[in-house]
Amino acid sequence: MVEDSYMVPVRKAEIELGKPLGFAVYDTDRNLLLNRGVVVTTDNQVEVLLQKGLFRERVREKSGHVAARLDDDKPAEAGGYGKPQEESLSFDAIKLMPGDALQLQPMLEGQTERFTVHVIGVMKPKSVLVTMPIVEGKLIFVRDGQTYLVRAFSGLNVCAFKARVLKSQLQPFPYLHLSYPDSVQAMRIRRAMRAPAGIIVAAQQSEEGKPIGAGKLVDISVGGAKMVSPMSLGQKGDSLWLSFKVKLGDMEEYVKTPVVIRSTGEEEDDQGKRMKSFGIQFGELGQSQRLIIMNLVYQHLLKEGV
Repeated sequence: MVEDSYMVPVRKAEIELGKPLGFAVYDTDRNLLLNRGVVVTTDNQVEVLLQKGLFRERVREKSGHVAARLDDDKPAEAGGYGKPQEESLSFDAIKLMPGDALQLQPMLEGQTERFTVHVIGVMKPKSVLVTMPIVEGKLIFVRDGQTYLVRAFSGLNVCAFKARVLKSQLQPFPYLHLSYPDSVQAMRIRRAMRAPAGIIVAAQQSEEGKPIGAGKLVDISVGGAKMVSPMSLGQKGDSLWLSFKVKLGDMEEYVKTPVVIRSTGEEEDDQGKRMKSFGIQFGELGQSQRLIIMNLVYQHLLKEGV
């Protein structure tokens, strides 16, 4: 990997034996090797790591009102992932299509619940037609004039805009007219950005093969994940198939994808049990699978104050 403004080489002196790492460590392909807080205990481990070509993220102040905060000023539990750059786009630029999922969050104090709706169509420049929110099979009452923060996904961008309910309609089926926004705020989710996870996975040697073991994704991104398992599921460069469910609110997606193991290691879990760790790269994900993983990442960024 060529050094860029986000990644800098790790020097041997920066890795202190017996002390938690103050930053996450990546290889030359930007695959996560060690999370921040992992303890390296022997000189041999340091030498093996350095042979891989180690890099770390560094703080870089962005122009404008959004600053990128990387590992140096993120707590370990936050994962050390920087904020994306925010920009203003026209509503046309996000190219919403019928069936696309949106999230509605009431703009009322103390209201944090988010409702998933789907786009029916767009009447430029009058309104955006969406389905009525439904939770556990029941319609959610929406009054005319209520204002929502609306979140949408477009490509690798997550977008947000304010919209007022112009009309809540029940006939011939339940739907809403939302006000047409003048602009939206968009933030690009990079493939490397990750969110904490606790997702149980089943591993197979081939798509239709028998399970060879199980593990847990401890963090996840659109491009890959970190997985731990009490057993060895393969070596660096091996290919596997993983099956797991990603759930966010009332959305759930079953994912079955080929992966390539990009790195291996060992670490202790929360109970002090020694576990095998794997840095994995996803194969091609379906659009809905990508969206829900992007949603997970975005929700984590929101909690960190993006």
